[in-house]
Amino acid sequence: MAKIIISRIVITSFFIILSYLLSANYQDMVGFTLILSIGLIHGANDLLIIKKNINSYRNFNQFKSFTAYFSVVLAGLIFFYFFPSLALISFILVSVYHFGEQHIEAIPFNKYLNKSERSISIIFHGILLFTIIFMNNTEAVTDVFSSFNIEFLNYNFLIIILIITLILYVSILIIKKDLQLFLISEILFFGLFYFLSITSSLILCFSVYFIFFHSILSIKDQVKYIYGSNNSKSLKRYVKNSLPYFILALIFLILFYIYTEIDNNDLLPIIFTFLAAITFPHVLVIEKMYRTMKQ
Repeated sequence: MAKIIISRIVITSFFIILSYLLSANYQDMVGFTLILSIGLIHGANDLLIIKKNINSYRNFNQFKSFTAYFSVVLAGLIFFYFFPSLALISFILVSVYHFGEQHIEAIPFNKYLNKSERSISIIFHGILLFTIIFMNNTEAVTDVFSSFNIEFLNYNFLIIILIITLILYVSILIIKKDLQLFLISEILFFGLFYFLSITSSLILCFSVYFIFFHSILSIKDQVKYIYGSNNSKSLKRYVKNSLPYFILALIFLILFYIYTEIDNNDLLPIIFTFLAAITFPHVLVIEKMYRTMKQ
C-alpha cells in the first residue's frame, strides 16, 4: 500500500511541476501523446481477454469476435452521430464506473468490501474524479459539452456535488476500520489531483489519471489474466499482440480527422467521441474479466 501512495504522490507532483513549465498547447501535446499511445494499447487486447473468457478455445472464432467487437464500436459512433447529447452523458457515466472499478481493484483492501460497499466506492470515486476535472476546467469542458448540444453545469452546482460525494465517500471509509490507510491514500491522492486540475490543461489532467492511474494498472491486470503472470516476457507479448489493433485504431482516427471537415478547435470533441466508441465494448470486456478472476 505504501508503494501505491508514494507512486501517486511522485507522479502527480511531477506533472504539477511540468504544468508550470509548459504552455497549454505543449501540455495538450503531452496529454494527447499519452492517450493515443498507452491509452489505446490498454484496450487493444480485448479480443485476447474475450478468448480467455470463453471456456473452450474451440468455440472461439477470431474473425467473428473481431466483427462483433468492431460492430459495437461502430454502433457507438452512430450513437454519437444521431444522439450526441445522450451519447456523451452515457460515456461519462460509463467512465465514472469504469475508472472507479479499476481504482478499487488495484488496492489491497478490496477484499474488505462487500458487494454493495464495493459498488458505492466505485461510483463515488468516479464522481469525485470527474467533478474535480470539470470544475477546474470549466471553460474547456463547457466548449466540449456545447459541441454536443449540452448546457454544462455551473461551478456552484459542481461544488455541491463534490462536497456531498466527498462526505459520503469519507463516511464509508471511516466506518470500515480496515480501510483507514486507504482513506489516507485517497485524501492525499485527491488533494494532489485537485491541485493538478487547477494548474494543468483539461487534456493533460485527464491523461495523467487515464494513463498512470487507470491504463497502466489495467494493463498489469490484463497481462496477468491473459498469460498467468505480469513479468517482462508476458508484457512484451501483450504489447506485441496489441500492435495490429493499436495501428488500426490510429489509422481510423487519422482518416476520420482528414476526411471530416473539422478545424483544430473541434479536435477535442473528436477525440472524446473516438475514445467513447472504443470504451463501450472495452468496459464490458474488463467487467467480465474481473468477475471471472474472482471465481
